Amino acid sequence: MRKGFDGLSGLIRGEMLSDPMDGKKNKLKEEAEYLKFEIAQLKKLIFGSKSEKFKSSEVPPEQLNLFNTIEEVEEEVLVEVEEITYERKKSKTHKGRNKLPDHLPVQEIIIEPEVDTTGMVKIGEEISETLDYTPASL
Repeated sequence: MRKGFDGLSGLIRGEMLSDPMDGKKNKLKEEAEYLKFEIAQLKKLIFGSKSEKFKSSEVPPEQLNLFNTIEEVEEEVLVEVEEITYERKKSKTHKGRNKLPDHLPVQEIIIEPEVDTTGMVKIGEEISETLDYTPASL
C-alpha cells in the first residue's frame, strides 16, 4: 500500500506525468518557433526589397577563384607557342567601276579654260570616262 501512496503523492506534486509531457511541449514549441522563423525568412525573400533578397553563395563554375587558381591558370598559359610566318598579297581596295575594255574606240575631249591662262601653272587634270551605249535594233 505504501507504493500506491508514493505514486499518488508524486501525482499531486506533478512529477510523474509532467516530465514526459514537458519534453514534448518544449520540443513542439521549439519546432513551432523554428517554422515561424523560416516562414518569416521566406516571406522576406519573396516580398522583401531587392537588396534584402537571397543571394546565392555558390560560385558559378565559369568564374575563377581569386586565391588558388591563379597558379593553375598560369601553368595552363605556358603552353608552347609555334610561330608561323608567310607572305600574302593584300587585296587593293577598288573604288569605282572596272576599267573599260581596250578594244572599244576612245574619243578624247579636252576642255580649255575660257579665260587667259598666260602666267598660270597647270596643277593637275581630271579624267572621266563615259561609255556611250546604243541599244540593239533589228
